[in-house]
Amino acid sequence: MKRRITHKHLNDLYRKVSSLEITDKDRVVIFSDLHMGNGGRRDDFLKNSELFQYILQNYYLKKRYKLILNGDVEELHRFSLKSIMNRWEKVYQIFNRFSKKTALYKIVGNHDCKLYFIKPFIPTAGLLEAMKLIYKGSTLFIFHGHQSARFLYHFNNIMGFFLRYIATPLYIKNTSVSFNSSRRFKIEKNAYNFSLHKKIISIIGHTHRPLFESLSKIDSLRFKIEQLCRKFYTANEKSKENIKKAVKNYKQELLYYYNKKNKEEGERSSLYTSNLIVPSLFNSGCVIGKTGITAIEIDRGNMMLTHWFDKKKHDKYLHYRQPRPEQLNKSSYYKLIFNRDPLSYIFTRINLLT
Repeated sequence: MKRRITHKHLNDLYRKVSSLEITDKDRVVIFSDLHMGNGGRRDDFLKNSELFQYILQNYYLKKRYKLILNGDVEELHRFSLKSIMNRWEKVYQIFNRFSKKTALYKIVGNHDCKLYFIKPFIPTAGLLEAMKLIYKGSTLFIFHGHQSARFLYHFNNIMGFFLRYIATPLYIKNTSVSFNSSRRFKIEKNAYNFSLHKKIISIIGHTHRPLFESLSKIDSLRFKIEQLCRKFYTANEKSKENIKKAVKNYKQELLYYYNKKNKEEGERSSLYTSNLIVPSLFNSGCVIGKTGITAIEIDRGNMMLTHWFDKKKHDKYLHYRQPRPEQLNKSSYYKLIFNRDPLSYIFTRINLLT
């Protein structure tokens, strides 16, 4: 019964939102969960703010990407919009440059839905509940993700009261308040099942966990190791050495996540306990990650899960040989592509597997 109600709500949202057609010439980047505050100690955005502004101006704007902000851009559960806009005036100026030069789409989440009642917001950007990208007749449905959880959707004001008057004074971060492991999986599973039913790609944020083709980071690493092992026995000697190094890196990464995550998540064989995972759910992660920023990119017909980091703060990804991080100009900032596949290939798999 609960699942039917959730699907009906998502279907109503899907039917009423506007569409944007994209081609193999377009570039789109999707960020979620900035949680911008007032610049103080309790502002989760602060630690990655310089990195975020730099990559927007010096990479995405220069390469003429369309910018989609997929919810929880402002942390209105904790701070006033005035204090946020005063502190992060330069960020809003960059947003406006996207709006004028390429395109800017602002989707609201559960932490910034009050923007509907605060006018004007950004003069050059309207507010959206969700949006659809149409690629060669197939649909990518972009929504924040809280709509997959009935409690969060209907009792958001209660959560806001808790964050502002209890969590914020105690310096509790968003990542420990908004969701726990089981709630996160439930939200993702609801979005995943809806996407299967519609035979579409859904791109969400909200849970702060990057997903590519419905796979978690742990599942993706396992998949990559398996692929490399299959290639090894037919490879030449030079390729074998490269494969050995790549497998070693992926194993170290896998051990890192096993040590950092809880046992339930580390041992989960797949996200949704399904025998066959269909690549219909993606998650751009968040801008306030511990080791950097993750995003979903669509670059001329290819979908990518990318990670940006500052080598001065976190350099564990700097030593990767496959894939190799790309330095941005002569800065300390690097881009790493975790996963990449053509959109046509992803939609082909969805249609064949559902």
